[in-house]
Amino acid sequence: MAAGTEAITKSTQPETLTKPLDSRAEPPKAALATPSAKEAAIKAKPRATQMLNSKTAEQQFDSNPANDFIYRPGEIVWFSKRTSAWGLSVVLKRNMQNNERRYLLQPLSHPASHPAAVVRDRDSIRPWLAWSVPHPTIAQLRELTYDQVPWARVVNGEFGKGDAEVDGSILAAKAINESYSLFDRVDLPTAPGEVHYKGMFLGGEKIWVGEPVRLMGRTKDEIVILVVNQMIERTVDATSAVTIVGDIYKFIEMPVPAEYKDPQNWPVNEDLPIRVNADLSFRNQVSADAGGNTWCEWRLLEPMARKGLNDIKGRWYETKLLLPTLRGKATFDLDVQAGTVSDASLFMNSRGEVLGSRPGLRKKNRLATLGGAVPADTKISRGLDGPPEDNIIPVQDQ
Repeated sequence: MAAGTEAITKSTQPETLTKPLDSRAEPPKAALATPSAKEAAIKAKPRATQMLNSKTAEQQFDSNPANDFIYRPGEIVWFSKRTSAWGLSVVLKRNMQNNERRYLLQPLSHPASHPAAVVRDRDSIRPWLAWSVPHPTIAQLRELTYDQVPWARVVNGEFGKGDAEVDGSILAAKAINESYSLFDRVDLPTAPGEVHYKGMFLGGEKIWVGEPVRLMGRTKDEIVILVVNQMIERTVDATSAVTIVGDIYKFIEMPVPAEYKDPQNWPVNEDLPIRVNADLSFRNQVSADAGGNTWCEWRLLEPMARKGLNDIKGRWYETKLLLPTLRGKATFDLDVQAGTVSDASLFMNSRGEVLGSRPGLRKKNRLATLGGAVPADTKISRGLDGPPEDNIIPVQDQ
């Protein structure tokens, strides 16, 4: 078996590899809000959409609550090496076979050689920001970037003992985390120097217009999202700057207002994406089924806000979809029985917390971002936006 990125879960660094950076075993409850039925009501007429584009088939698939493929083609993920070790890889494609969600993954490495692609199911994968990245095993590489390392010399042992393949994956993931690229340009009249896009790769994750992203809060435990309405890139003197425009919401927990004791009276905020509303309904139903008195909602803080890439923590994930993976199904089921499910974001790192991170570097496309960390003939599926044959996982890779 190839070395892959075994250092990521070697026994010398167990805490780094199994918990988010702050190592909290249990996140604190969100601050309780003042119960006010009038203030709590979130049903509203949907504002006139300012989205500049219709959704592609893949974009629509990723926005559907019925889609429980957590990971997306082009994303960086942790994968089980079917030993005690976990590695870092990029998702090449995903499909369903025998009612099982499967992913074809290309492990990251140094450019001198690359491990073979592997297939894993959802239980054998974790999101990129679920765990922290360790230091390289070779001390002399710790202050270098992926492209600065003389990999041929490292592989020959000139830099001392360590695992070159592991260190290649660590430094590659760090470089990818610091980069971004945009795709699916929207061909509409815009201001001079501005271009709108339907989606982007931000660090290790893939983000679409029309979906929520986790936003930096005023405090460590404040849960804030921005529902992306526009992705705008402005280029001046060959320098790129991206602005994300959308509505900002804060997660609120409070005692159940009297009129919401009857689930038929539960409001639905039509300005929120359907994935967010479905997750909210699940969490309120869990509390109600357990006889609890906690009501959850997303409260609008600022409409059509403009934020930079460094304001974004990362993708938003549904509690029901991700927490059974991060917490373990048995623990999650106990939380559900007790009516106390936590927000998935409290178990995730942010893009800015990754080892030695810095402001984003614009790359031409995703393959340019991956660089020598993957084979030169690597191809990333466009899912439903590409040819159907691109989603087939070859038998030899299974």
